[in-house]
Amino acid sequence: MTSSNLFDGLELITQAPKSGKSNVILFTTRITSKLTEFLQDDFNFELSLRLLNNLKEQLRIQSIKDESLRFKQLIASLFTRAVFNSLLEKDLFENIKFTYNDYGKPQLLNQNFQFNSSSSNDIISIIIEFSDTANPIGIDLSHARQPAISKENCIEEFRSIFHPVELSYFDTIEDVERRYFEFNHFWTLKEAFTKLIGSGLNVELADFYFNVKQEFSEKQDQHCNESIPRGMVSEYSLDWFRDIQLNIDNLLDKRNKFIENLSNKSVFNCHCSILENRQEEELPVIITFINQNEIELIRSFELNFENILNKYI
Repeated sequence: MTSSNLFDGLELITQAPKSGKSNVILFTTRITSKLTEFLQDDFNFELSLRLLNNLKEQLRIQSIKDESLRFKQLIASLFTRAVFNSLLEKDLFENIKFTYNDYGKPQLLNQNFQFNSSSSNDIISIIIEFSDTANPIGIDLSHARQPAISKENCIEEFRSIFHPVELSYFDTIEDVERRYFEFNHFWTLKEAFTKLIGSGLNVELADFYFNVKQEFSEKQDQHCNESIPRGMVSEYSLDWFRDIQLNIDNLLDKRNKFIENLSNKSVFNCHCSILENRQEEELPVIITFINQNEIELIRSFELNFENILNKYI
């Protein structure tokens, strides 16, 4: 069960370009209604679970009581294996052995790439960067559904995580829907940066801030789930918004340990797009990643696990 069949004809570039820049690959998958229906069949679920070939992981997934979370965890595990084994040219669902830093950030030793992952309600993502440096990368997705957060009061409720510069920017936005969109946008920026430095929540979020030089719109890219061809793997494109500056002066002044660990403390490139459009009562899903290398090429691939499982189980 090799990984080569999955990406046949797509010509994955799994090395740094000779230009000194980097190549970035974004992998995504979705827990669609059809995939959920497929996994609700006990036989299909059991066969899919067996692909992990790891009793401890199988029991952990089986113990999750909430059906949607159980399915999501199963697909996340299979998706992670499929992505990394494709890059490492191993069997598609072979077990991956990660190491972790003191704050839970996963790492793969002795590899020529950096990576990070994030998920929304129904979307799971992994971003890979091939470069000649060991500069880290961080990614975050916003949620399409987040009933615990009030769109009218989101800024006040989370005021403590924003820098005065960011709060001043929010104050200029009168439209409630627009302000809520920007709240989610800035949230993904904050999260992506903490994931780049590997701090988790062990950093003061108001000690760094973002300046958006022009409006980032939810119409930045009218990309939606239906636009992706439904093979096992399909390539798609996103329109990346990059006119964002990050200021970490407060963290530098405090000699923050996470910043001190970076070999590059001056360059942070922010990239944002819309991964899935607003649908009925759901919010648009914002994708943000931050890296430190100049990028030569970004490619995006969607893995359709309904089709993948139908082939491999």
